[in-house]
Amino acid sequence: MSNHRPHFPVAVLAYNGNLILAAGQKYPKVAARLPASYLTDTAALLAKIPADVTGQRIAKGETGNLTKAQQANLNLLLHYMNQARKTAKLAFPGQTVKLHQEFQIGAHTQHDLGSVLGRADIILASIQTAVNLPAMKLKGWTDADETAAFTNVRRTFPVSTQTQTSGRSDAKKATALKDTDAADLYEHILTIQNAADLEFPAITRPTPPCATNSGSTPSRRTTTRHPRSQLRRNKHRQRNKFKDNFDERKPSNFRHLRQPMERCRQHPGDGEKREKMS
Repeated sequence: MSNHRPHFPVAVLAYNGNLILAAGQKYPKVAARLPASYLTDTAALLAKIPADVTGQRIAKGETGNLTKAQQANLNLLLHYMNQARKTAKLAFPGQTVKLHQEFQIGAHTQHDLGSVLGRADIILASIQTAVNLPAMKLKGWTDADETAAFTNVRRTFPVSTQTQTSGRSDAKKATALKDTDAADLYEHILTIQNAADLEFPAITRPTPPCATNSGSTPSRRTTTRHPRSQLRRNKHRQRNKFKDNFDERKPSNFRHLRQPMERCRQHPGDGEKREKMS
């Protein structure tokens, strides 16, 4: 029995299983690492999986709804159950515990066929007791009509109940068979993949060192930076570059301060004209 359970659809398992099986059959070295009939057993499981899925769906479909005759009998049974409850309320007013326990009056959480039949049996047995039957007859209940009809419609259900129970059992068996075969197939696929990994290992080759004899400097490793941090670094670089290039001893750095004085020297009359005009 397999210890691995697939947690994905069976259709995905079957599709990928066919691809992996074809790859295992293509390379003899991979097949040599496996037992003799391993690939053959995997192919048999792949062929069996669709039949398991179909059998499970058919078995579940058989346990779905009741037939028309069974549904009609169930509606009639519910009718007599409600008639008995209504008569019991008139016969035993204020006896809440008695009405709830013997006549099943109140809220119920289970509404499957087995639970409904169980409540019907309790009500039918309570009607026929020597304590309850005379009180109910005083409220219009009769043995010849209501009790007999209630009993007859209840007798139509044992066969249908057994059919529903056996159908549920078949559905559970079909589901268990499908899950077991899927787990075995998954185990076979994992084994074939492991054999392929051992035969063709994915080894990462080391990066060759930078060439230093050729005179070329190793390239700086580029890293992805945030745009805002990159702008901040560029500002610092420009500021530092300006500080490095600026030298107070160089006269070229004060050229923008000397230009107005040179203009005044080249045109000495401009100042006199301005004084005359003023």
